[in-house]
Amino acid sequence: MSIIKDFPKIESPFVRKLVNDHYIVTPEINPEYAWVFQEVGVRAVDKIDGTNVCLRISGGQVTNVFNRQNEKFVFPPAITQTAWEGACLEGIARAIQKDWLHNLIDGDYFGELIGELINGNPQQLTGHLWVPFNYLARKCHWRSWIKNQYPKDYESISQWFKDLPSLFNQTQKLPPVMAEGLVFYHPDGKRLAKLRRDMFDWFEGERHHFSAY
Repeated sequence: MSIIKDFPKIESPFVRKLVNDHYIVTPEINPEYAWVFQEVGVRAVDKIDGTNVCLRISGGQVTNVFNRQNEKFVFPPAITQTAWEGACLEGIARAIQKDWLHNLIDGDYFGELIGELINGNPQQLTGHLWVPFNYLARKCHWRSWIKNQYPKDYESISQWFKDLPSLFNQTQKLPPVMAEGLVFYHPDGKRLAKLRRDMFDWFEGERHHFSAY
């Protein structure tokens, strides 16, 4: 069994409190994440609703596939596949077709598997697709955030999130849908924070139950 370091849980830049079994953001900023609002070059990246999948690349080939810390299969895969594994294989193949895996050096690469079998398919995608996080960071971020075109306070962000569209769906020419939220990338490439629409008190849909992240 191969070993992989799990993708880190990402916390909210706003302090959260438990209300009716759900963690809701408050206007108070977590001091450890003040950089989200204050530092230059932070990217506000579209957060898409899928399942975390890591591809291990060795010798220019995908050799292992992980879902969190669970190794799902190795290449070449067995003929008898589960529906999830088949969806994952399709997602990887389509990512290769989009040239998202071209010239990758050996290592582990994280992304979201999305599509018909995943989380109700909020992207309204036909089939399945594996989307690298580095693609989202490069192509699906709000330039208005970098340019400081709008206030970065709690009330302004809360109002923005009510109608926040998915940049990923726009770039992929998929039906327009609401974004799940944003992931904030520090320019140092190490620090991350996130906000989801379901973290706000006005959200009326199904929330991530008991999630402190």
